[in-house]
Amino acid sequence: MKSKAFFCVILAILCFTEVQGQSNSPQTSLTIDEAVKIAMERNLGLQRSSRETAGKKRTSDRSWNSLLPSLGVSAGLSHPSSVTGSISPERDGWTPGLSVSASLNISTAVIENIKKTKADYEAGLLSHEMARQELELQVRKLFYQILLLQANKELASRGLESALARYEESAALARIGQTSRLDELSARVDLENQRPKVRSAETLYANALDSFKAVLGIEQETELLLSGSLEYDGSGVIAESGGDESDSSLEMAVLRQGIKALEAQRKAAWHEAYIPTLRFSWNANPLYSNKTWNDSGSFSISLGINIDSFLPWSAARTQMDAFSDSIQSSQLQLAESLRNREDRIRQYERTINQTIETIEALKLNVELAESTYEMYGEAYRQGAADYQSLRNAADSLLQAQYQVQQEYYNLIAAVLDVEKELNREFTF
Repeated sequence: MKSKAFFCVILAILCFTEVQGQSNSPQTSLTIDEAVKIAMERNLGLQRSSRETAGKKRTSDRSWNSLLPSLGVSAGLSHPSSVTGSISPERDGWTPGLSVSASLNISTAVIENIKKTKADYEAGLLSHEMARQELELQVRKLFYQILLLQANKELASRGLESALARYEESAALARIGQTSRLDELSARVDLENQRPKVRSAETLYANALDSFKAVLGIEQETELLLSGSLEYDGSGVIAESGGDESDSSLEMAVLRQGIKALEAQRKAAWHEAYIPTLRFSWNANPLYSNKTWNDSGSFSISLGINIDSFLPWSAARTQMDAFSDSIQSSQLQLAESLRNREDRIRQYERTINQTIETIEALKLNVELAESTYEMYGEAYRQGAADYQSLRNAADSLLQAQYQVQQEYYNLIAAVLDVEKELNREFTF
């Protein structure tokens, strides 16, 4: 007895030490809005998208520098040499020299290239905004999915507690002869089968929480406590969309801006190939000789164009055809995306309406399952029902409770999806 008591004391000390160690780990309680805010600040994928957009903005802001002339300066020393005779003394020495040049190309292609970089930047802005929206949708769905897995874990724990209570009750009834030894063994098997279910539910919850931390960009050692609820009565559900909103998603805006950027690229390439370029050139070459500086230079104006661009098999014509194909393909993709988007919205709306009706029916099932389980429990204690009937009633109750939580999540996910399609502020 003393050794057993000593073992219990040691076990209690170890448990206390483990709890103390766990309590030292950082804890964070998050609401859904706080989780979204953290993800917007720390998510690595969004940070990468932000850097890419900043690079496009810098390129757009500096695109005007193509209107500036090109300048060049060089300096050097020269020494005369001869292969036929000696060099005269007055020429035998090092002569410093300087060269300065400037040139400027004026073409409508320059203006079109500036427009092209601006269109690329605007496309980058929309793509970044779409990345933010996708991230927010992901965070919100993961948040409520974790709440669902947490509810599943709690239901599994309650199932284990109920199985333990049924086993203890069956053992007590077996000892006084009110039930058979077989019922006691069945209750024990039922109890042991419930333990892996609890462990599985805990593992699913822990894995989802780790994934959520990675999306938020926080340390895995941080203990998260999510503050929220899955329960939703369906009020204020998104009504059927129509009118101008049927074409307001960021996905469609990104596709349209992509087409605009392609058209700008094609136009810039066309101007480069088929519009003449006016070139201004100036150079000066000061040279120090005979103790004086002698200057020589020139200024020229020229107008040039690539004649080969007008050939049907030229590289310029091939490039124009490639841009035209890309634009037509993007326009077809836009039309297909619009049609698919309308189908998705209709499907989401049907899912929402069906899920609301299902939740109401399942709530009634939970009430009936609770009453049935209580009735079978009382009948089993009085010997009027067998253990199998009691266990079936318990399983039905747990299943009904989980189905309600699952439908709550399905409803929230469908509402979030349709709000994303309509480019509206998220409700949950």
